[in-house]
Order: sequence, then C-alpha cells, then structure tokens
Amino acid sequence: MGAESGSWGEQARLVAGTRLKRVRLQQGLSIRQLSDLANISKTSVVQVEAGRTSRRSTYLKVATVLGLHLENLVQSGSADGLPYAVHLKQDDRWFDLARFDEGLLPEPAQTDQKIRSSLPDATPLNILGSRLEQGRIKPTILEISSPSETRSHAGEEHVFVLEGAAIVGVGEHRVELQEGESITFWSAEPHSYMPHPDSKLPVRLLSVRVDA
Repeated sequence: MGAESGSWGEQARLVAGTRLKRVRLQQGLSIRQLSDLANISKTSVVQVEAGRTSRRSTYLKVATVLGLHLENLVQSGSADGLPYAVHLKQDDRWFDLARFDEGLLPEPAQTDQKIRSSLPDATPLNILGSRLEQGRIKPTILEISSPSETRSHAGEEHVFVLEGAAIVGVGEHRVELQEGESITFWSAEPHSYMPHPDSKLPVRLLSVRVDA
C-alpha cells in the first residue's frame, strides 16, 4: 500500500472507511470524540469513513485509536464481525403489527399461515434477522388478510408484493399493486396496507424500512 504518508486505492479506502465507521459505532464513539483521540479534524474523520481521502496515514491514526491493525482491516473477511446478516426459515418469529409490544403470536400461529390469517384484526409480521448491526435497512414480511391500522414513522419504506395483490394507502392516495410490483414512499406520511378485493388471502408483502 506504499508509505504511511502515501495514497492508496479507492476500493481499499472504501472498505477501510466503512469498517472503521462500523467499529466506531460499536465502541460508542462520536465523530468529535474520535477526532480528539486521533488528533485530526472532524472533517477528516468524515472523509475517512466515506473513503474520500487518499492519505493512508489518516486512516492509520483512526485505526490506531480504535485498536485495529490497518493492514488486516482491508483484507477480505477481516472486519470486526461478519459483513453480512442472514435470516433462515427457522429464525421466523411472528408478531402482530398493531400490537407488537404484546410479544409473539401464539405458538400455533408461528408455523401455520392459515391460523395466522384467521386471527381477528391481526396483521402478522415477521421481523427478518438479516439486519446489519448498526445498519439502517429493516426488512419485514407482512401477511395481510384485512386492512391494517394506519401508521406513521420517520424515514422511507419500500413495499414489494410477494404473493397476491395489495392496496397500499399513502396519505390520501390508494395504490393498487399486483404480485411482483412495488412502491416506495416517505413513511412519515400516514400509510396502511390492505388486500385487493380480488386477491386470494393472505397477501404477503416484503416491507423494507430505512429510518431517518
């Protein structure tokens, strides 16, 4: 990678910056705290984490503060923890969208879709475990047999119809979606999900949230 004060490639910078940011967040350090410890500016920390500066010496200062070896950090598979997350079928855990705080749905509903779809006023959701630690993407499976309660939260949401046909309400709008179609909307807008009148129940949706 050349001398400490030299420059290095774009891919190495991006990999190092992304992994350094992940470790900083895991250690609970703010950008200001890290810049003070590394004796560099906050702007330099931001540039390092985005892979936008080519000075290897700056990455080295950040890595040293975080207790990481820079040369090992940019090697494949050497990140602190796995760089991916997987959800297997055995990881399924079903809740009710409107009453999430009440905990899991009853045991028979965990494995039997017909039982889930027969629960009164329930909107079953399966929070997928394929979420990165400190990541912003939050994927969820929804099974819709009746209109859901209207929701509103920060960020963006992408909804993809896996099975059946659905109507997604966003504000005053009602968007009809067939299997294989999708919609992305600002999730602060009041929104709801419902099956299309002509659809076989339940309708299955993939909802992917990115919170602000």
